[in-house]
Amino acid sequence: MAGSVNESEFYMWRTLFAVAHADNVLKDEEISFMAGILDDVQFTDEQTAILKDDIINVKDTAVMFSGITDPVDRVQFFEFARDLVWIDGDFASEEQSVTISLYKQHMKDTTVDELIGKVSLEFEEEPESRYSRSEGKGAISIIESFKKRFLGK
Repeated sequence: MAGSVNESEFYMWRTLFAVAHADNVLKDEEISFMAGILDDVQFTDEQTAILKDDIINVKDTAVMFSGITDPVDRVQFFEFARDLVWIDGDFASEEQSVTISLYKQHMKDTTVDELIGKVSLEFEEEPESRYSRSEGKGAISIIESFKKRFLGK
């Protein structure tokens, strides 16, 4: 199985593919993004078949996310999810809702101590526009900006 991804990383990709379905529309850009992942990552034949099915058939994002056991894979998921949900230029309300729900699950299950030394944690300055994709530095800032918008803060 040389070149294959481990189970936690595999579920990171499966969760990402499930998030693409959140708004019930798979746009060409999202399909291209997922096809690029299938080309770029060294999945086993079985993993590739499962992911191809995940492109066609909607999976439960919470169930897929619970399969991501490594906290570093979870952080990486949010980085990729940010790119995926913005790739079509529209961060739909359904995608926002799913992302916020998964982020809450992540924060409930993960302690910052687990991540220290494993991921790059940085403070970011307040950008001019919290809603600008190009100025945000991560999924957390995007989620926080929408949380503030919806909560009126």
